[in-house]
Order: sequence, then C-alpha cells, then structure tokens
Amino acid sequence: MPFSHAYNTSNPNAKPFEYLIATATAIELGEVVKFTPGTGVVAIGDADQDDAYLGVASEAHDGSTADFIGRQTGTKIKVFDHPDDVFELKQDAVETLTGGSTTTAVISGLLPQTDDLWNEGYIEIVTCAADSDLIGRMVKISDSTGATGTLTLAETLPAALASGDTIKIYPGRYALLEYGWDLNSDGTDIDYTSSGGESLQLVGVDPEKKKSFWKLRLHIKASHPAAL
Repeated sequence: MPFSHAYNTSNPNAKPFEYLIATATAIELGEVVKFTPGTGVVAIGDADQDDAYLGVASEAHDGSTADFIGRQTGTKIKVFDHPDDVFELKQDAVETLTGGSTTTAVISGLLPQTDDLWNEGYIEIVTCAADSDLIGRMVKISDSTGATGTLTLAETLPAALASGDTIKIYPGRYALLEYGWDLNSDGTDIDYTSSGGESLQLVGVDPEKKKSFWKLRLHIKASHPAAL
C-alpha cells in the first residue's frame, strides 16, 4: 500500500490543498509528488532523489479515465502539502535475501550500514524454498550487522532461509529518525537498498502491525531548493 496521511504535528485539522496538474499526468493515490512551476504536480521523476518534494497525493489522477466527476483527467489534484504532515506506510517492498540460516536473514545491500539499526524490528517471510509453511511468518530481529546486512532472528526457524528467498522488513525503534533510504521508482514505498537524496525520515514505528511513519525530509515549503 502507498503512503496515507496519519497526522500533522502542528495542526490537527490539516487538510490537503488543491494544485494544478496536466490532464494526462498519472499520479497514484498516496504517491509522493513534486510541483514544477509552469507544469504543475508531477511524479517524483528524480533519479538521485535529492530534490525537495511537495507532499503526498490524497487522490488518484490516472490521466485517462473519464470518471463522472472529471477528477482523473481534470486539471486539479489534492495534495497533503504541509511540512509537518506525517504519513503512514504499510509497505509492499519485498527484499531478496543473499543468504540466511535458521537464525539469520542476510541482505548484502541493506542500508545504511549501521550496526543494531534493525534491532527490535521484524521480518515477514514472503517466500521460503525450504519450507512454504513459513510464508507469512513474522519474526523479530534481535541483532543486526550493518557491514554484511545480516539480521539475527530472535527465534530459531524450523527450516533455513537462503539466498533467493524473499522477505519484507519492518524497522523498529532503533531506526527512528534515520533517513538513509530513498523512495522506490514510483514514489509509493521505501527502498531499503538505495541511498541517494534520502528524501524521507522515519519518525514512528509499529513493526508488529507492519506500520511505519514518515515525514518529508526535503520539503519545498520547508527547505529552500537552492540550499539543498
């Protein structure tokens, strides 16, 4: 699932603001977006992820569907654009293991390379060649080694994880305030193996419920783009 507005740290009544958008521009509900003067709202489209963003779209605009209210191909879109907005993420990003065992899961490209960052977080097993019964199992992380991307599990699994198996990873409290990650290519999830502009900051976690909470670290209304 993409980002959804959770709360605003300075205004409990914060609402989305309406911006102009080109008729054919496609934006997903919950997508992080930019605003380009003379063009309007656009997708992030920023390979190095070091630009300031506008906010998160509070509605979809697919640029092609002739819906009865005209929003999907219209010239306006609502965006949560306040710098103090906090967004909830129920992530869909799946990571492929480069190794593992009955007590570890290894992602060699996991970022940042900070020891213990993932402690108290969880993994969710998406695929496991050795034992399909493990699919969907949530396992707490007891230790993590940054240089190797090794996540030590708080329990011993009945079958070993291995290279090619896949998991989702949910950060715990030791990862709070970290901003060492980028967005995925369509601006709807976190890429835990990419670090360029580091555009979002983790401000809240609930790994047992598969939730995390984020603020835009680079915001067009809070950080002047010339200073970035």
